Parts: sequence; structure tokens; C-alpha cells
Amino acid sequence: MSTAVEESLAPTRATAGLAKALESSGQLRQRRFELLPMRGSVYTDVQGRGPGPSTSPEGLADLITSISAVGVLHPVLVEELPGPEGRVQRRLVIGERRYRACRWGAVNQPDNPRFERLPAVICPGPISDEDRRTWQLVENLAREDLQPGELANALLLERSAILRTQLDNAGIEVSEDIQRLEDPVARFEALEKLRGSDANLAAPWNLVLRRLGLQITSRRAREVVAAFRTLPRELSADMDQHQVALAARTNLARLSRGRREAATELWQAVKRLGRTDLLSAATRAQATNPQMPAETAATTAVTAHEQANAERAATLSRSTAQEGENEHEDSTEPADGETQDPAATSSAEPAAPTGHAGPQGPDTPDSEQVLSADEWDETPEPVDPPVLAAALDGLRGLNAQLAEGRSLHRFDAGSLRMLLTDLQRHTSAGAERTAA
Repeated sequence: MSTAVEESLAPTRATAGLAKALESSGQLRQRRFELLPMRGSVYTDVQGRGPGPSTSPEGLADLITSISAVGVLHPVLVEELPGPEGRVQRRLVIGERRYRACRWGAVNQPDNPRFERLPAVICPGPISDEDRRTWQLVENLAREDLQPGELANALLLERSAILRTQLDNAGIEVSEDIQRLEDPVARFEALEKLRGSDANLAAPWNLVLRRLGLQITSRRAREVVAAFRTLPRELSADMDQHQVALAARTNLARLSRGRREAATELWQAVKRLGRTDLLSAATRAQATNPQMPAETAATTAVTAHEQANAERAATLSRSTAQEGENEHEDSTEPADGETQDPAATSSAEPAAPTGHAGPQGPDTPDSEQVLSADEWDETPEPVDPPVLAAALDGLRGLNAQLAEGRSLHRFDAGSLRMLLTDLQRHTSAGAERTAA
């Protein structure tokens, strides 16, 4: 992998699913862990990227700094191959940047012990292309923060690996040029062209997801890949950096079909305003008027968002003020020496005995019952933790979708506002009781 900071090894459902694929491979099943000395223990071929910025000392600077401080946290993959005179040679399969960074450190920082040895998983070779892709997916899918672009990349690589196996079994030759393709879209499309219309050689989505152990539907997988194939590759990578949700990417992909530059222009416009969270809103604005410039669409989205926030704040302020007035009226009692208006007394409902429900008018909600002194002194029973956890998860999910630009029906929005008002009243009352 090519990130400067090594990825977490926390287990996920995806890596649990890939464990089956690892155990089904004769080579990967025999893997073992070793610390390899940096001098003369392994050789490497260029892995899809020729010498250039990503493998130069300047391009490896962040990775070298990270390794010098904490070491290599994720082992590389090495295969053992027969060499001359019966000797075993070790060839690097995955982890070229980690290997080059450690080799640079061993030469230029010889006193740093973290550059002395390279953590490696070693397997008997030759490792097949499918096994190599499987190990790459183990590394990538072990990350908890996998973004839609990264997920699409993993899905296409696994689907290509399945398709490659199907073609091999059918006796259809896959050229070296196709095998060397690193772009997952180009690789899959080249393999699909070899497959032609033979449905028996296809790589079905249910098999892809089962092998990866991903708990998503085939439809969701197709949406992820469709957005990835439509948008420019560098744009998908940039969106991954900004953690743009799949829904926003899908909307942008639909808008930009046939004119890929439109997607990039709109994305750059919301980035310049520092509001990548409003990409969906800007996409909708431009969808209503395809001739609208990207800058105008982004500005329109920001203006609409600010207006909506102002309206919500004003509505909440009015609701809070009204509640304060109602609570003040309900809590007002006659002062010493004052007499209550007989007409008001005669027209009022008789008070219900303590502990029994009395008749309630439209302005007397159930939650505003008068409590006895003994009831106030008792500690209220806490809310069930599962109920609270489910409510918080639901609200966070709803807030995330609203932030993406999704909309609520006006009746649903009204119901939500009423519920939030009730929650505010209940939580405020609870805080007052706790303070008392």
C-alpha cells in the first residue's frame, strides 16, 4: 500500500470473510512470518509503477519518517522461488514502497534499529495473480475507514481475479499486457472483452461479495463501482480524502455522464468554498439548470443551506420562548395576601387526587403532572441503555444524510421538530431535578 502512515490491523467483517480465501490458497495457507535483514535477503521487480515520484526518496519522505519513529507496522509479502544451483530466492510481491523506504533508511540511517530488518509474510511461490490480489484486499479492507473509491477499487480487483480464473479454466489466454494493468477499471474491461458474451465465465456480484465477506447488497456494490467508473480516477481519490459519501458521488456521476469535466469543475467549486459537505446540494442546483456555472451552483447551495439554518434557528427560538411562557404561566401562584378570582376558581377543573389521573384539557400534557415531595426525593429510574444507544445512532445517521443534502418530507420534518421539542423539555426537567 502507498500511504505514509501504516494502516490499522483491526479485524473487520471483510477480513474475516477473506480469511476463507486465504485458507483456500495452497501458497497463502503456508505463509509464515519472518524479520528479513535488509541486505541481500530479497529482490524486487517493479510492481506496476516505474521509477518515479512515488518511489523516489522525496516521494517516500513521509513513509521513511514514519518507519524511523515506529517501524513497519504492516508486513510485506514475499514469495520463495527456486534459484540457481538449487538455492531459494525471495521475491517481493507486495510492499514495494515499504521495502524501498527501509532500504533507504538502512543505507542513510544505519544506526536506527528500525531499518535493520523488514517484517515479512513469506509463502512458497510462485504466487498467482489472484492470490496477490487477495492479499492486497486483506491489507486494504482491514482498514475501518475504507472510503467508496477504495471499496470500488477492491470490488473491481476481486471481480477481475475471479474472471481471470474463469478464463484460465476455459483455456482462454490472458496476455501479459492485461496482467500488468494496474488501473482496476481498465483491467476488468480488458478481461470482460476476452469473456465476450459467455455468461458461464462471468464473475457474479454475489460471489465477489461472499469472497470478500462484505455485508452489502449486489445493488449497492454496483452503485459503488458505477460511480467509480464514471468519475475521473483522481477525483475519486480526492473525494476519499474528504470522506464524501456514496450518495453524493452517485448524484455527481449522473450529472457528469458524457462530460467528465463538469464533475471536476463542480467538485473544485465546492472545495474552494470549503463546503464539500454541500456537494449534493450543488449537484441538484446544477441539475435543475445544466447551463449554470459550477461556481454559481456551489454558491447557490451554500446560500440555501444558510437560509435553512437561519429558519430552523428562528423556529427553535420561537418554540423555546413559547415553552418558557407556558411554563411561567403554569408555575405562577397567588402571592401572600392575594385572593384568587372566584370566577376562575369556579370554572377550573377540580384537582385530581395525588397518584390518580385527572381530567386533562388540551393544554395539559401528561408529562406536566404535579409530583409529591416523596416522588421528587426519589432518584428517577435511568433510561434503558439499548434504547438510548439506538436513538443516538438513528439521530447521527439522520443528521449525516441531511448533511449530504437529502431532504425530509414536510410532515416528517414537523414530527421531528415536535419530538425534539419534547426531548428538550424532558431533558431540561431532568437536569433541574438533578441540580435540586
